[in-house]
Amino acid sequence: MDHKTRNEPEFDEFEKLLGEIPQVTSGNDYSPFPIRLSSNRSSPSSIFQEQNLHLPRGHSALAEGNLNFGHSSHSPSSSPSVYDKFDSRLLDPQMFRKLQHVGYFPNAQPQHYMPSSQPHQHQALDHHSHIQEGRVSLQEEEQYMSVNPHCLYLYNNNHNKPLTDSALRQEHLAHESLRCLDGVVRKRMYYPEKILMRSPLGLNTAKPINYGVGDLAMSLNNLTLQTPKYNTLAEARGKIYHMAKDQYGCRFLQRKFAEGDGNDIKMIFDEIIDYISELMIDPFGNYLVQKLLEVCSQDQRMHLVHSITRKPGVLIKISCDMHGTRVVQKIVETVKRQEEVSMIMSALKHGIVTLIKSVNGNHVVQRCLQYLLPHCEKFLFEVVITHCVELATDQHGCCVLQKCLGYSKGEQKYHLVSEIASNALLLSQHPFGNYVLQYVLELQLQWAINGILEQLQGNYTELSMQKCSSNVVEKCLRLADDKHRARIIRELINYGRLNQVMLDPYGNYVIQAALKQSKGTTGYGLLVDAIKLHVSSLRTNPYGKKVLSALCSKK
Repeated sequence: MDHKTRNEPEFDEFEKLLGEIPQVTSGNDYSPFPIRLSSNRSSPSSIFQEQNLHLPRGHSALAEGNLNFGHSSHSPSSSPSVYDKFDSRLLDPQMFRKLQHVGYFPNAQPQHYMPSSQPHQHQALDHHSHIQEGRVSLQEEEQYMSVNPHCLYLYNNNHNKPLTDSALRQEHLAHESLRCLDGVVRKRMYYPEKILMRSPLGLNTAKPINYGVGDLAMSLNNLTLQTPKYNTLAEARGKIYHMAKDQYGCRFLQRKFAEGDGNDIKMIFDEIIDYISELMIDPFGNYLVQKLLEVCSQDQRMHLVHSITRKPGVLIKISCDMHGTRVVQKIVETVKRQEEVSMIMSALKHGIVTLIKSVNGNHVVQRCLQYLLPHCEKFLFEVVITHCVELATDQHGCCVLQKCLGYSKGEQKYHLVSEIASNALLLSQHPFGNYVLQYVLELQLQWAINGILEQLQGNYTELSMQKCSSNVVEKCLRLADDKHRARIIRELINYGRLNQVMLDPYGNYVIQAALKQSKGTTGYGLLVDAIKLHVSSLRTNPYGKKVLSALCSKK
């Protein structure tokens, strides 16, 4: 009993050492270490035959190729992707004796093991009698060891040296053939790799991935398709459309455009013109079409414009695409004929509002304002005036609306400004609309400023304490004449909420602007007197301190 207890740590330590080996297997290195994958029971002879074939036969090659080493609870139908632990205490007594001969388990006693392919009772008695009587034949040992890769591995690689942890790991990674005791050299069996993945349960919950067997599987996993390379455009005839959608093929075709050969340009144009709408929205093809627009003839450009405008909605869809918008902008920049401009305007007319509100399409409208005036001003400004509030309150529409205000003239500007001024109260409180209203104020059209002030009158106190509209009120104080400025100040004082405005995170800036803009006027004195009544509360508030600082400023 004492002897058994004293030797158990040695068994546990060796079991732990060997059990760690399959857990570190990772990457694309097929481990040749003979680890048990399954416990499917079969005869040693069938196992030996299958090992000599060097090629797996479906499930049995992976399940039985481990030669039934050690006990396992897995059924014959279980998946060959679970790594069982190597238990040194379950060695066959004959193998245990052979390993002791080369330096393993010097003080340990073997535990009886019955090969699973033979009857349990007879095998147990037979082995027990052989161990007791000491008459184990060398022929029987060699026959069993020739079909036991675990023992062969330890015997072949450690015959003349003691087993260490570092040596075991080095030999685990070595790719050598197994040499049996009878001199026959057999190729190692490669098993599916086990890739370690982090999980809350630790590294032992690795996912087995079956890539295949041997070098063929590795070569298939590393297989990549490469685009054919052409030295001349003639070699690429009939394949230009596919090349245009490839990164390197597109660059090759662009280089041909740079060479300026008219025949090459015509050849490329003829092969891609039928797919021009598709290439315009392609991540690589759009660059080729942009380059084509720079070198093509007027007739070819006319043909291209006709191809993308003949079907309703196609140009709108391309313009709203992140790649297509660049090509359409390039078309707008390069068209010269009146007929081309008319086709573009006709295609854009029915979807202009959608285009203006698009994150990509709004740039096409801005480019039309830059290059196609006065051809597009009539229908474009009509649409903008009709949908003024809708566009002014849109993130991208407000930018286009400001561009329209900058490019408009005469009657069109008057109508557009009047429409914006009449909705000043709504737009001043909107996150995007307030920018349009401030833009109109910056135009310094006195009739427009007076119209906006009239729309905001009676609401300055509330507007001063809002994030967006407070900026509009500050702009009104700066750009209004003395008469309207004094009216704004009196409204802020007389509504009885001046103290609340001064202590507000946004309202304090309005009061500071009123002090700055009204210096030298009667309104300034009225405002100063009203502020002095609230000095005690202003001194204890961070925003009130800013008002007092502006009051003491000499600027």
